[in-house]
Amino acid sequence: MTLVCFDTETTGLDVQKEHIIQLSLVKFDTDTWSVLDQRDWYILPEGDFTIPAEAEAVHHISKDFLLEHGVSLRSIYDDFIAFVGTHDMLSYNGNGYDAPILHYNLQRAGLNFEFNNRTWYDALLLERIHTAGQVDENGEKLHNNLTAAYTRYYGHPFEGAHNSLDDVMATIEVFKAQIAAHGWEWAQRDDFGFICFDRWLCKKGDYYYLTQGGHKGESIESMLRIDRSYLEWIVDKCQWTDDQTRDIINPYIGRYTSPYAPLNPSRGKKRSKGIITDADLSLF
Repeated sequence: MTLVCFDTETTGLDVQKEHIIQLSLVKFDTDTWSVLDQRDWYILPEGDFTIPAEAEAVHHISKDFLLEHGVSLRSIYDDFIAFVGTHDMLSYNGNGYDAPILHYNLQRAGLNFEFNNRTWYDALLLERIHTAGQVDENGEKLHNNLTAAYTRYYGHPFEGAHNSLDDVMATIEVFKAQIAAHGWEWAQRDDFGFICFDRWLCKKGDYYYLTQGGHKGESIESMLRIDRSYLEWIVDKCQWTDDQTRDIINPYIGRYTSPYAPLNPSRGKKRSKGIITDADLSLF
């Protein structure tokens, strides 16, 4: 199987507002784990932008560097689309961060990308499942950032952390070790087929669940009985709610028809928080 692993460096953490300034992709064969092709672009945002000092201290990409070496997202779009094709994707926290910020950057540029109908493997979520309940020599919960995960498997950190191309190569190595330890069946998760751009929802089986707020862990169906007004607030008044989330929730509360029909016909049935685990929500 061929996968495309990707990573970004950005001007900040707000997926809806910040800019991608480095985008890296590596196409690889999961049978041999060999690299087939790669792309690595420094992206010059359109219009005025700033790179906060704390962000530059992490990825070492300056505005002056981008003004000299950066290319527009629009200029590499055709190559990006051709490179990714219909392949499934791999990342380390991409489902919770890199995929949403890619969506909003493309959207601002008037560009489209098919996020549906592909699997989004996320090695961070898999690593959190892999280390669930484990502690270090001091009895502390294990760290699961990319450097920590890589070090656990290979006995040393990797070079170039927070350069997106180096992070991509490290992610492939971590994923390779995860598959060696647990097998491919373990990595097949139904929620890897869904990306929530505004990070309000995750999907598990036949239910969408809230991933943040006071009702984190409750399904949309549960919320119809617990606090329907909270769903209405998300749709009508929350300033960062994306149209995708509105389209998912609206049919449940009797609003307009959307591409996202309710997944389960037993509307209003109380769902236990136990149906969804902390690991399922951990990307958010």
